[in-house]
Amino acid sequence: MRLNKEYMGTIALSPDTDVTAGEFSTWTITFTAGEYGIDDGGTMVIAWKSVSDWDSPQFDEPDMPGYTTVSTTGQCRVTGRYAKFVRSFGNSILIDVKGGYIKKGDQIKVVLGDTSQGSLGMRAQSFCEREHEFRVFLDPCGTARYEEMPERLKVRIVPSCHHEIQAIVPGTVSVGEPFDIAIRALDEFGNPTGRYSGTIDLEVPGVRAEGIPAQVEFPEGTEGVIRLTGCRILDEGFWNLTIRDKARGYFALSNASLCAPADTPRRLFWGDMHGQTRQTVGTGMLDDYYSFARDKACVDFTGWQGNDFEVSDETWQDIRDYTKKYDEEGKFLVYLGYEWSGTTPQGGDHNVYFLEDSKDFYPSSNWTATAVDNANNANPITELHEKLAGRRDVLLIPHIGGRYANLDYFNPAFSSVIEIHSHHGTFEWFAFDAMKRRMKVGFIAASDDHTCRPGLSYPLSGHGKSASGAFDVASGFTGVFADSLTKTAVWNAIRARHCYASTFDRIYLDTRVGELFMGDEGTVSGAPLLEIKAAGNFPIEGYEIYDWDQRIVKEDCLNRDSRRIRIRWSGVVYRGRGKSRKWDGILYVQNGKIVSAEKYAFDRIDQGIVIQSDKYIKFTSSTSGDYDGLILELEANEQTVIKFSSAAGCAEASYQEIHAHGFTRDMGGLNLKLEMEQAFEEIPEGQYTAYSRLDVKKELPAAPGEHAYWVKVLQSNGNAAWSSPIFVEQK
Repeated sequence: MRLNKEYMGTIALSPDTDVTAGEFSTWTITFTAGEYGIDDGGTMVIAWKSVSDWDSPQFDEPDMPGYTTVSTTGQCRVTGRYAKFVRSFGNSILIDVKGGYIKKGDQIKVVLGDTSQGSLGMRAQSFCEREHEFRVFLDPCGTARYEEMPERLKVRIVPSCHHEIQAIVPGTVSVGEPFDIAIRALDEFGNPTGRYSGTIDLEVPGVRAEGIPAQVEFPEGTEGVIRLTGCRILDEGFWNLTIRDKARGYFALSNASLCAPADTPRRLFWGDMHGQTRQTVGTGMLDDYYSFARDKACVDFTGWQGNDFEVSDETWQDIRDYTKKYDEEGKFLVYLGYEWSGTTPQGGDHNVYFLEDSKDFYPSSNWTATAVDNANNANPITELHEKLAGRRDVLLIPHIGGRYANLDYFNPAFSSVIEIHSHHGTFEWFAFDAMKRRMKVGFIAASDDHTCRPGLSYPLSGHGKSASGAFDVASGFTGVFADSLTKTAVWNAIRARHCYASTFDRIYLDTRVGELFMGDEGTVSGAPLLEIKAAGNFPIEGYEIYDWDQRIVKEDCLNRDSRRIRIRWSGVVYRGRGKSRKWDGILYVQNGKIVSAEKYAFDRIDQGIVIQSDKYIKFTSSTSGDYDGLILELEANEQTVIKFSSAAGCAEASYQEIHAHGFTRDMGGLNLKLEMEQAFEEIPEGQYTAYSRLDVKKELPAAPGEHAYWVKVLQSNGNAAWSSPIFVEQK
């Protein structure tokens, strides 16, 4: 076939200038037919990446966002509709030609975000991308066989204006030794942005410091991040950095750090080892991916985990090359790997990591990849176990995403930890499943980023219809206690379960039973004493202690506020891909009045309070295992009743009941739950550090037998951390 411009035709995009993330605008794609034209019954497809939250094109409501029109100069009718297309370009507009034909020179014009009848336009995707592509495919003969046009339409998506500032510090520093501090400016979608300049005040409350200026000027055009070098802390203990832009009202507290003696045996390092790029279903280039993790997310270690059935031999070689290019012992570690992506009955998703470089690539299949040696396919996952048998330089980490991992295939020779939080959601149920099976595993978190933002993944908007709707919580991190930032030390720490899972705020968490550290196995005589040390950047509201899958302790760390109540909801529908639960609804106060209301733990900026009066609140929400909720101050009496009506179900409770002992309702699904309780006291920003520490020793019941003690710590903003269990044999 002649697949050149002369026969296929040409395409053009207007405007083709930079696009600001999340903005409303209008774009026109014009197809000019070549010799083939398009016959009556033929079609044209405009496709873009599966992972993208561009507004879904719609063709029926001209005054609403995303309104799209299709017209032609040809003697025929053209109609458009949204359709799924071939992975990884799963979003598309399918244009049908009817009642005539398109001949050479005729044009089809597609207006994305047509504003002529009142629409705001089309909202661009919320994350940045150096080369966002629209690919156009033709089926001129109506055969259902498509060929791609010889040109590709590309635009660069750039950050929006500043919305917040953040500070990142190392997990552990040594007394008097220099380290770096990163300060970054983000837009409302979590993209580091150079469209910020300002004066930032810095303070380290409660400890002595050197080399940390009282004030810095953040210049415009920095790509959103500046680094302060030569910083020192002079006192042992936990510390946070506070930063404040008084002119704009920005305030942030860094993640907590421990200043320890130079000879401390374990230091905390932060990593996100799970994400993928445009080589598979994700977006972005490998250079952008690894440099983002190092320079903008400011993690200590990372990895790449593309779906194996999309990885060609050439792609695998590229991943190997880029892993070596960015890996730097002592500064930034990169682990080679891929995602074994067999279906759940075959084993489910497992991240495969190699300690060092390896030519070995054993995919579950090569369904969409070309130029792959079929002899290397390994399916079910037991075949992968056989191919890797005896190797200690390989890790397999079961995780939840598209094809949730099947613990029936658990193999302790390869798997020391499981992933319980990512961009896909919070999966405490996965931890409980493992504990019910008495599996000796630790817990980690990651992002499973698909937006070229490893270590700094923000939720997508849900405006699109594709896979992006599954990414509705912020990313998590793996905290690893290792003696140094080397690949072997971090690897051995994960093997030993000296690691834990944290959501976005990088909560510091250390647990011990006597000489046994987090993840260890050992024997204890009599009642064990569990030590918990934690530090965050928001007040710690409480902690829970579990023995295997049973909660044995639940303690508050803050006082309750009799003036306010908290209504929160959480959970997932089921284990698989369509796990998220919509909670859109109304909360009504009968025989009372709403004095004030605030959001609790919402991840997505397009969700929250929609309408508020003194009697009711209308809200939009979805959960993927995480919390969403409302904190209310009420004028109430003995007759006041709170009525909750949502897409997930309805419930009501009296104000007296909520204050007396709280209200909890199982809302179905896998673990959907609604809770109403007294809210915790509100802590002023300036006092956060005083309330963001936890240092307790808890004597646990004496009970002969084997136990697995693990801890969940929860901050007042809904962020949490989960320790890996300590496995104790009580004598």
